[in-house]
Amino acid sequence: NAMLIYLILKRTPLLMKSYSVYLMNFAFFDFATCIISFFSCQKVIFSGWSLIYIFHGPCKHVSSWFCYFCHCFECHTLAHSQWILLGSFMYRYDVLKGSTPTVQKMWRNSGAFYSMSLCFLVVYLFDISDSEELLRIMTDLHPEYHYDDGTGNISMFAPITFISIMYMTTPCVPIYCAILYFRHHTLKILNNPSINLSPAAKISHQKLVRALTVQAGIPIFWLVASGIYSLAQFGFISGPIPENITFRLMDCIPMVSPIVTIAFIQPYRDGLLHLFHKGSSIFIPNTIGSSVVDVS
Repeated sequence: NAMLIYLILKRTPLLMKSYSVYLMNFAFFDFATCIISFFSCQKVIFSGWSLIYIFHGPCKHVSSWFCYFCHCFECHTLAHSQWILLGSFMYRYDVLKGSTPTVQKMWRNSGAFYSMSLCFLVVYLFDISDSEELLRIMTDLHPEYHYDDGTGNISMFAPITFISIMYMTTPCVPIYCAILYFRHHTLKILNNPSINLSPAAKISHQKLVRALTVQAGIPIFWLVASGIYSLAQFGFISGPIPENITFRLMDCIPMVSPIVTIAFIQPYRDGLLHLFHKGSSIFIPNTIGSSVVDVS
């Protein structure tokens, strides 16, 4: 993710300046997710309707509140990435319809998307429950566990907790329905023989749609994790594997996403190769579609 941020800042062609705003959103928030996940490394113990989080990361050496903050922050960055993915497909569709957003408009759109996740973060932070009460519940329902610290939510049906869970789990279905809609109509426009686009521009659009499509498949980790979370919450499955694997699966999303972006967007792929071959006699051109752009 750090490499992708560098490539966006240094290797973005002029024609991709507005779209790079969304790419920067992906890279920055994925980077933040990886860092905060390292600090938290949480497992969730399902105890009746209570959600108890045990943290194995360095945050436990700071305070239980800081661990809870790390958990909330990770949830809000993952949620924001979903909205930016939807915005990316909408952008590609708008461009082909003849409306190219400015860089300023893209930042405003990003701010509008982020405002929802930021509100979620602020609200969820105030939903922390008493640690002693949570540990008592865990001891009653899971006497095999002997943790001396933990945090979480006393009941998943408490208004703030329930709204937070719904925000994390339900939007993915309508978002991906919308993504499929915009993807279908984008490809329909690209395949229209009457469209006034050069072959190089068509190839460029098709490559970006392909990259977005692969990225849209990455959150399968999210769907599987949500399924395991729901089954464990309602008591259909139990044990250390579902307790630990939920957030480890979601951690795969910010790890894989930048690799896909660099692999499918040619200016960044060529920029990375150029960094590896810097100082050698190998010339790696910067390209957009099938055209070669002067490196300067």
